[in-house]
Order: sequence, then C-alpha cells, then structure tokens
Amino acid sequence: MGDYSTSASSGVRGLLERTFSIRARGSTLTREFFGSAATFLTLSYILFVQPVVMALALPDGTPEADAAVFRASVLTALCVGSAVACILMGFLANFPVALAPAMGHNFFFSLIVVKAMGFTWQQALAANVISGLVLLCLSLLGLWAPRLDPRTLLFDAIPKSLQNAIGVGIGLLIALVGFEYAGIVVPVKGTYVGLGFGKTPWAPIVTVLTGLLVFGILWARKVVGAPLWAILASAVVGGFLHIVGKPEEIVAAPTLSATAFKMDFTGLFRLFQVDVKGVLVAMATLLFLDVFDTVGTLTGVCTRAGLISKDGKMDKGVRGAFVADAAGTVVGASLGTSTITSYVESLAGIHAGARTGLSAIGVGALFIAAMFFAPIFGVIASPHMVTVAGESLPLYPCLAAVLIGIGALMMKCVKEINWDDAVEALPAFLCMIVMPLTVSITDGIAFGFIAYVILMVCTGRWREVKPFMAVCAALLALRYLF
Repeated sequence: MGDYSTSASSGVRGLLERTFSIRARGSTLTREFFGSAATFLTLSYILFVQPVVMALALPDGTPEADAAVFRASVLTALCVGSAVACILMGFLANFPVALAPAMGHNFFFSLIVVKAMGFTWQQALAANVISGLVLLCLSLLGLWAPRLDPRTLLFDAIPKSLQNAIGVGIGLLIALVGFEYAGIVVPVKGTYVGLGFGKTPWAPIVTVLTGLLVFGILWARKVVGAPLWAILASAVVGGFLHIVGKPEEIVAAPTLSATAFKMDFTGLFRLFQVDVKGVLVAMATLLFLDVFDTVGTLTGVCTRAGLISKDGKMDKGVRGAFVADAAGTVVGASLGTSTITSYVESLAGIHAGARTGLSAIGVGALFIAAMFFAPIFGVIASPHMVTVAGESLPLYPCLAAVLIGIGALMMKCVKEINWDDAVEALPAFLCMIVMPLTVSITDGIAFGFIAYVILMVCTGRWREVKPFMAVCAALLALRYLF
C-alpha cells in the first residue's frame, strides 16, 4: 500500500511537472504553493471591497437586509468568476497571474454606468457581459491570428503618457472614495467637500490610526498581504469601538440568488433605442479599460517573472491569458460582478518563487474556499451609518484605508509620464485630475484624448497621431458638443 501511495504521489508530481514545465522554469511545487498563498493574501482585499462597491449600484432606499443578500451574492459571483479565470490562466497561458474583479472598473460600473448614466444594475451587467464577449472574440482572433490581434493594436495606438495617466487618475478616484468611506472627507456647502473630523466620530480614527498606519508600515517592510492585515486590524479596533459588528456564524452556504443571470438584455436594448450614445460609451469604456489593464498588467508581471522577451513580443501564452481574462469577465458578469482582469498583486507570488500556471490554479482554489466565509466578509464590509449636516452617510472604516493605500500604489505611474513635453504632460494632467473631480473615469479619458490630439495638431506633430486616437478624440468631442 505504501509503495502504491508513493508511486501515485510520484506520478501526480511528474504529471504536474510536465504539464506546467515547473523545473524548466526554475521552480518547484513548494514554491508554486507558497506563491499561490502569497498572491491570494495580497489581493484578498477585493473580497471585502467588491461587494460594497457593487452594492452602490442598488436603488436608493434598498433595505439593508436585501443589500446584505446582494453583497453575499456578489461575493460568490466574484469567487466563482475569479476561480474560473485563474484556472484558465493556468492551463491556457501557464502564467503565475491571478485574476479578480478590477479596482476602478467596479467603481465605473456602480458610480458611472448605474448612478450617473441611469442604467439599472441589471442593464449594466448585460452591458458588461456583451463587452466581455467582444473581448473574448478579439482574444480568440489574436490567438489564431497574432498579426491581427486588435487588443495589441489598440494598446499601441494610445501614447504611453496617457496610458499611465489613466492608471493614476483611477488611483486618485479610488483614494477619494477611501477618504469618503472613512468620513475624513464629507459634503460641505460652498466648497462641496471638507474635513469630517469631529463630524464622524471614531471612523476617521479607525482608518488613519489603525488601517492606514498598519498598511503603511507593512508596505514599507514589504510584508505580504498588507491590505488584508490592515482590514483585519481595522475590524478589531472597530469592534472595540462598536462601529463594527460581530458575525453570528463563521461559515455559510454560498448564494447567488440575488445576482446570478439577472442581466437585463431587453432593458438594455430599450435603453439603446433611446440613448444610443450612452450605451455605446458604457460598453466601449468597459472594453477599453480591460484592454489596458490586461495588456499593461501582463506585460509588467510576466516581464518581472522572465516570461516575456526583452523586445516585448507577445507569445502564444500571453494570448491564452487574454482568453482567460475575457472568459472570466463573461462568467463573472453573468453571475453578478464587474469586469475580471489580471492583477498586478501577482507579483507577490512571483517574489515567493512562483513561475507557472500552477500558482494561478492554486489561487483559484483559494477563491472557491473563500466563498464559504461570507458571514465574516459581510460583517466587516457592513456600513456604519452617521449623520452629517442632516444627511445620512454610510461609512466603511475597515475598507477605507485599503482604498487610500491602493490609490497611493497607483501613483508610481506618474514617473513614466514625460513632463518635459507639454504635448504629453498637459493631456496627462487633465486625464488624472478630471477623474476624481468629476468622479468619472470616462470624462478623464475624454479630456486627455481630446487635449492630446488638439495639441499634436496645433504643434505640427499631427503625423504622430494614430488613426484610432484621432477617431476617439473626435467622437468624444462630439459627445460634449451635442
């Protein structure tokens, strides 16, 4: 029996070695295992944040009991969609890259598509599914005909300064939401925003003196999972201050009752007949953001892992990663969550030694396990209600510090912008600053694109403008004019 067990174990090990080329890439099964754990710990903050951000799309006045069920359903959707994407990443691309709902995309979904543009969350899910299907078709085209890969062509058309500015602008928007969730920034007449200290007792203290402090110290010391530990530390202190409750149970059966297959394609089509521009802008932006996240993250992460050549040419593995990304979005949006894309937090696993897709599959398994602990995530992510100037505001002090910290992490892209060239610097600045000021990713991109094309034309450099950029800028300008 012992010999058989040893032989079977050896056979499984050998199969994994051959399937994922573990030794050829200089890794071991142990490193892949620890790489999975490191990546999951680092990105696990999304388990707390995503249900809260998606719940912003619910109609005003939704009872808290219904909102709680919605958040639990979103948690299951993100776990299943992310697991599917991670497993496909492992088998199709053999990259140690994890996938989950993208920060920035989730805020665009809830605050812009639903709250600002007037979609219902069901219509927004339908738009997200369609954009995911378009991505999947483009990715399959790129897999079988690399020279025609539209995703690479689109990515190459946008100047690098604007690519980096988009990331920074999204980071600033996320940080602003973090300050609001902490009660540090509150609505004020005249200036629109002001400090909330003294108006929102305890929440800012939990965020700054616990969450942000823990996040900053652990980030400085390069401790794996800094966002998760900051959330948990905030939850402990918040519990003592009675602004965070205690879970009635630890484990519960996952649910998808509130969100699975609730997409409203009929309603989206009716909306399209009334507001063609709005529907197309929403779907195009969802597509556009995912292209940048996927290509940018994969290039950075896989180059760090030594999996992409120095000339930056994308091999078949990267194209398989595109398919995993798009398929994850389709599955996730069908079940009730926003765009799923590759996570730069995968670098934590790479630093731990992961080099193959086995690590990504391990992260997928951890996502499946996590969805059984919804009661814990639900309590920590529940709103703490306060009243400011007669207005009831929901605060999320346990999550606020992580959003501020993520915003800080995204600032590093600023150094990649050519500030000595006004034609690149001014559009990049407009792109970055408009996003948080208008709480709109779309408007930030629009200001950057339009300014870039105008300045290039007026300074005699119009030949450097790619056709895609010129068409986008023209369409966006017409959107504002008419």
